[in-house]
Amino acid sequence: MARQSKASRGKHRWMGLRINKGELSRDSASKIIEQNLPDINFRLFDCLSFQSGTLVIIRVTLQNKEIARRKLNLNPEIETVTTSGKIRLVRERMGIPRPPRK
Repeated sequence: MARQSKASRGKHRWMGLRINKGELSRDSASKIIEQNLPDINFRLFDCLSFQSGTLVIIRVTLQNKEIARRKLNLNPEIETVTTSGKIRLVRERMGIPRPPRK
């Protein structure tokens, strides 16, 4: 089966978040984001936990970027750190290493 062309996939943005709630699992971080973005589709890509908090990278559609940022920043435990059209730039800005290729 042929892959979708890049243009037909739609535009999206990568958002780097910091969740200040201690060490969280990937599922826990996803649930917290889901509670804050109930009507916005997102996909969680990277999740890196520390004792002080969790760094997360999600993908949202371009038209939902500002709405998602506003909703996430309403929660005092969540801070949006950076946004970009390229995941590589978000990873660099947040200090998250690229996962090894399989």
